[in-house]
Amino acid sequence: MKSIVCTTLGEPSLLEVKEVTLPSLGEDDVLVKVQAAGVNFPDALLVQGKYQIVIDPPFTPGNEVCGLIEDVGSNVNIPVGTKVIGLPPVGGFAEYVAVNKNLIIPVNDDFDSLAGASLPINYGTAYYALKRRADASNGESLLVLGASGGIGTASIQLAKIMGLKTLCAVGSDEKEDYVKSLGADEIIRYDREPLKETVKELTNGLGVDIVMDPVGGDVSEQALRATAFNGRHLVIGFANGEIPKISLNLTLVKGVSIVGVWWGRWTNTSPKETAQDFSELVSFINDNKLKIVPNNVYKLEETPIALENFLNRKNIGKTVINI
Repeated sequence: MKSIVCTTLGEPSLLEVKEVTLPSLGEDDVLVKVQAAGVNFPDALLVQGKYQIVIDPPFTPGNEVCGLIEDVGSNVNIPVGTKVIGLPPVGGFAEYVAVNKNLIIPVNDDFDSLAGASLPINYGTAYYALKRRADASNGESLLVLGASGGIGTASIQLAKIMGLKTLCAVGSDEKEDYVKSLGADEIIRYDREPLKETVKELTNGLGVDIVMDPVGGDVSEQALRATAFNGRHLVIGFANGEIPKISLNLTLVKGVSIVGVWWGRWTNTSPKETAQDFSELVSFINDNKLKIVPNNVYKLEETPIALENFLNRKNIGKTVINI
């Protein structure tokens, strides 16, 4: 089978397309014939050796897929041929991947594979952040930093379903047009206007109830200063590359909570709640409340380009490898 293999930690251009043997199955595993694999910013960090977890080469990156079960381990009772969304720890950028039976979600045969590969990490993280970490309520306001990225676009779409007003921060005309197409209520151009003052103006001086922050850097403190009293600042990641140094007195004087969102760890500690959230996300799609259309679709051989575009901030919306 064909697989993208990281043989040396470094730039994505070092990745190789190789013919490798099929992965072996444990008794609790299923073999998935991959139809599509989602791509995320941490994938680019992983191959560089800059992610929180460092994996020694050789390995195949990619940890969200959609495809058909080709084979099953001895402790698995799911029929061969079932369409599933899977969350392998690694190995997704390949024609086949082994996934533990507890990390798959069966879906209908007609479920769109590109949407399925887009769902787990970006939409799972955003939904967990809004629903469980922020306890978002209908009518509240949400500031989305990096609104044109994978987490950002998922946040906009889910916020609309949850009845939140979205203020979406972007840095170019192309990104502005894209988030408008997703239903953004307000646009903030932080390449043209000050974030804090613009947020205050758009919220009648009150500030926003919730901040979705996958960006980090200087913009994080600006956003924190733009929150309302009793606001929640959701820390998703640091795509900016810089971890902000926040003045903690802001949390006191504003009564704001800085809330960490480590969705991956939560899925391991709360499997029942994770399954419930995924069931709700899939129902949003089946009920036509949520439409996921990846904006960037690459071939397997183009995976290095997809990852390089993440590092160069060129990808807008969700990115998927069509296998």
